[in-house]
Amino acid sequence: MYEMSAHVEAKSLAKQIEKEAKKEPLLMAVMRSSMERSAVQKFAKDLAKTIKGKVVRSGFTPNSEISLFEMRRDGLAVVLLVLRGDVDSIVTVEATTDHEIAEIESNIYSSNINDVYVRLVSDIF
Repeated sequence: MYEMSAHVEAKSLAKQIEKEAKKEPLLMAVMRSSMERSAVQKFAKDLAKTIKGKVVRSGFTPNSEISLFEMRRDGLAVVLLVLRGDVDSIVTVEATTDHEIAEIESNIYSSNINDVYVRLVSDIF
């Protein structure tokens, strides 16, 4: 675990990504963050720019407990998973699979659908 006292900088996470990218073209970067959704979005854009890629997809759970960003450039795909936490830290940067990514996306999508369903049902009753 790579912990930063005040906040995680895109530059420090980009270093870890570039190191792992030499071994694997599909990576998952997991971090904890106390940032609000807009700050997390900006962080993801800054990170994508730092690794010379771009954010191609993103998703959030309704309560913003989990945020997911897919970043790509030639020969590299990085999925940034941001978990809400009290301390900002890089948890890991490691190889992943399309299946793992699809599972996380499905959980986020399911969470969003369930949230809408719960709101609709509570509005009816």
